[in-house]
Amino acid sequence: MDREQLREILLTEESYAQTMDEVVTPYLEKRMEAAYCEREAEKKIFFVRALSESPQGIVVMSHGYTETIEKHRETIYYFLRGGYHVYMHEHCGHGRSYRLCSDREDKSLVFVDDYIRYVEDLLFVSRMAAREFPQLPLYLYGHSMGGGIAAAAAAKAPKLFSGIILSSPMIRPSSAPLPWGLAALIAGAFCLAGKRERYLIGHHPYNGQERFADSAGISEARFLYYQKKRDAEPLFQLSAGSYGWLWQAVRLHRFLMDRAWRDIICPVLIFQAEHENYVSNKAQKRFVRKLGGRKEGQVKLIRVSGVKHEIFSSGTAVLEEYWTRIFAFLLQTAPTYSKIKEKR
Repeated sequence: MDREQLREILLTEESYAQTMDEVVTPYLEKRMEAAYCEREAEKKIFFVRALSESPQGIVVMSHGYTETIEKHRETIYYFLRGGYHVYMHEHCGHGRSYRLCSDREDKSLVFVDDYIRYVEDLLFVSRMAAREFPQLPLYLYGHSMGGGIAAAAAAKAPKLFSGIILSSPMIRPSSAPLPWGLAALIAGAFCLAGKRERYLIGHHPYNGQERFADSAGISEARFLYYQKKRDAEPLFQLSAGSYGWLWQAVRLHRFLMDRAWRDIICPVLIFQAEHENYVSNKAQKRFVRKLGGRKEGQVKLIRVSGVKHEIFSSGTAVLEEYWTRIFAFLLQTAPTYSKIKEKR
């Protein structure tokens, strides 16, 4: 998709909710189906499969901490219009997928027993997509926590993907105001004490009081649209981390920095937000330097000015450049069918 075509489909702030309801939603309903799959017995993973009319590849999407598929419907729409099938699941402990918290009534807490679970679930859905469309190249798109998971998945299965796009990836979370080392030490201590499902200090159950000014995006229309969905559905009301989740984020960070960068062989495109409060930009830069040292010209970091963590939740000027770069990356990294067969 070229820039001119992109301008025709980008949603504007002024008519965002109306366009989502009258254009995007009907378009997705015709092309998207929801289902459950199981990698482990009785642990149901909720996912969607959205099929483009003229596919030239598949994008497997990996969402961020406390998010659901619903938050990324606009992103799915752009990938479909650009000619890419989309597969996306909700991570363990999120949305409609299986949860591991002992308190089944608590819909706010994010908990996972091992970050590898996130990675293996993502690979399970990715391999399902590759089996269903073996002639098409497979890509990963990961935001925030989902970006860190996507990077780990690309390292665990380096021949599966033709490229990965990481948007504000959680190479490690921000621990401000605490130093990262101290935050990691505290998380480990709580887990050793058997309190891994305890709320992180300062975190609390969902109360519906989130304000746009404190949000991770700069588009108020997008914030309000998803907030309305969260208010209406308890399964979307994730809002707090556990010490267990934070400890697994520590372990994921160690894997990415110590090992994963050595094993990723496909091209990597990383977007970094200028005004970042949720993940560490310094950790992203260190990760890029390690990747770039092994794969010159295969790794690109783009710093996006004037935006917050959720770059996809910005105005049309930012999104035009963001999506132009994404589609250019996908086209530049597209292999031939023979190379896909050889690679897999």
